[in-house]
Amino acid sequence: MSDAAAKRERAEQILGELSELGLMLARDLAAQARAAETPEEKVALAAGFQKTSRAVRLTLALDFKLQRDAAREARDAAREAAADAADAQLRESKIMQAAQAALVEMTDPSPAENQKRRVRAVLNRLIWNEAEGDEEEYEVLLEDLDARLYEAEDAPGFADLPIEVLAETLAKDMRLSGELVVTTAERFVPANTPTPPLADTG
Repeated sequence: MSDAAAKRERAEQILGELSELGLMLARDLAAQARAAETPEEKVALAAGFQKTSRAVRLTLALDFKLQRDAAREARDAAREAAADAADAQLRESKIMQAAQAALVEMTDPSPAENQKRRVRAVLNRLIWNEAEGDEEEYEVLLEDLDARLYEAEDAPGFADLPIEVLAETLAKDMRLSGELVVTTAERFVPANTPTPPLADTG
């Protein structure tokens, strides 16, 4: 139980005791007012009864307010928990969808994805030679190539371009030196073929 909840529970207990004591006092005053022998005494007791009964009503009203506040806080907490659960479920659903999309792309890539894989395979040796064996520079050049392919794939007819034309254009844009060689295997890279390994420079 939180500190706020414990304090509220204690306050409700005190209010309950006060209302009981006030009710007992109001009953005594009412009885004494009925038994009063003089008008002055009856007026004084009646006034005391009115004040006491008013205090009892206010105490009960405050007690009910605390109960309503507690119920409202419980409803708000339940709604917040439900919203958090819904958000978590939505995030999990998006993660699953992204994973499924990635799996589909790996096992059944689009023509544009196949085209990009072929270009990577063709330009891999030129990029490695351009990096002169520096793996960090090699990774930077690969990222540059991927960024250019990402922009190019939206162009009409991207997937149908001859691999030699596309690879030559990108090699020229990236200022890659060396002779561009396209083998038969690179023309038809299988769908599930990963990025080619580093070229043998030995």
